[in-house]
Amino acid sequence: MSTIKVDAIKNSSGQSEISVTTLKADTIQNTSGASVIKVNTLQDTSGKGYYPARAWVNINGTNGSIRGNENVSSVTDNGSSRFTVNYTNSISSADCSVTASVSNTSYSYLMGVDLYSFGTANCSLRTHDYNSLQDVTYLSVTVHV
Repeated sequence: MSTIKVDAIKNSSGQSEISVTTLKADTIQNTSGASVIKVNTLQDTSGKGYYPARAWVNINGTNGSIRGNENVSSVTDNGSSRFTVNYTNSISSADCSVTASVSNTSYSYLMGVDLYSFGTANCSLRTHDYNSLQDVTYLSVTVHV
């Protein structure tokens, strides 16, 4: 069972509508059994928003294995320094932000990563040095909607 602590929930006019100290629930549904809460943005009491990543992964770029992840079912090594990151649960929109970084412990040239396709089920990237595709030691990818 999860515990959620809420200081206040405000309406569009900024007035508090619900004030809860602690809410414990396995599932929050309406009387028909449909989900009634979808959280896209969490805010603290000052109104500062939190936008959690919808997926992230740390990949071994030499073989495509996953070091750590959240909401990533697999990484497909497409050969030639190309990878597809497959999400466990599809994200809500293909209008997303994909951020990636690379590091290489055995190669001293400038390294980079390009996003060449993305959608609600996966994104595809390729890693390179300054002039050609190149495997990397670390490839980290984060997806926000």
